[in-house]
Amino acid sequence: MAATDKPTIQVNIVAADRPVWSGTAVQISIPASEGSMGILADHEPVMTATKDGLIKVIQPNGKTLGFEVTDGFISFDSNKLTVAVETCKDGVDLNASSAE
Repeated sequence: MAATDKPTIQVNIVAADRPVWSGTAVQISIPASEGSMGILADHEPVMTATKDGLIKVIQPNGKTLGFEVTDGFISFDSNKLTVAVETCKDGVDLNASSAE
């Protein structure tokens, strides 16, 4: 398998009031209720609560997106991840340089 052919995860992020983002990722970082959780393709099935924090989505092209979320839950099975949260700010490109 070539380096660019990494296994992927189908991701669906929804807030209580709207769908936020759907796409593919090679890695996800989630602010789980018991600490940060990383998910790669073929991870064991999991369902857990989330807390306020930043979800990081690494796309197959290497671009990293960030989503600021409040409490909710995730469900992962068969390389499909659903993130359901109370509120979510639109994704930001974490690769873009910022002057802070």
